[in-house]
Amino acid sequence: MSKLKQLRFTISRNGDKAKTVLKTSYDIVSLPYLLSYVMGIFFEEYEDEDIGFSSSELTDMLLTMYPNDFAVSTGNADLVIDDLETWERNCSSYDIIRTIGIFKPKELNLSEKLFCKLKKHCKQNGFHAVYAERSKVNLIMFYKLQNNQRLFEIRRNRNFKKGNYIEIGLLFNCKTFSEIRTVSVIPYNKNEVKSVFDNVIKEINQIIDNEEVSKSDIFLNPQTACLEYINKHGYLIKPIEQW
Repeated sequence: MSKLKQLRFTISRNGDKAKTVLKTSYDIVSLPYLLSYVMGIFFEEYEDEDIGFSSSELTDMLLTMYPNDFAVSTGNADLVIDDLETWERNCSSYDIIRTIGIFKPKELNLSEKLFCKLKKHCKQNGFHAVYAERSKVNLIMFYKLQNNQRLFEIRRNRNFKKGNYIEIGLLFNCKTFSEIRTVSVIPYNKNEVKSVFDNVIKEINQIIDNEEVSKSDIFLNPQTACLEYINKHGYLIKPIEQW
């Protein structure tokens, strides 16, 4: 399915359409089943939550998971698909679709698998976690969904001239802007991903347990601070779930 046909569509939810129009090699019959498969994977991972991603995030998920089958289109959509209606119609077929394996997505690379595990660990420990990327940098920012909280970050820098490493730190508030204060640096070795994961978690726990909290580390609304930092520094939020 590497050659994209001209079926152009956009995803909506209750009339709220995603801004991005996609073109795909899937036809109008198979496309709803693929969407149901992707949504089913999400429900398995976060079965205690309702629909936890927007129509725009589902659009990004398709581009990430199936880069050979979906691309952004500059044309108008031929079709609008409501994701909730699609799920309600096809959810009973999810187990069959998954077992057959006809919609096998792109395999995550080692770095993506590492950050997927790190994001999952943050969520399992009561944090809201956001994954984002920019050129040669992977980033996770995580925080408690409450007011007056610290905002933590895990960042992998892939600039090979300066080294390949993972930084762990905190966002600090300087009145007119926010910046990352690095607390720990861990070398990244793709052949030792498990030990890298263990070392990152160890450092994170030490930072979280540190009772010496500066006023500059506290954000009235950590979610807003997180999104402002990501947008200001040119990161793009992406799904990083293990599928």
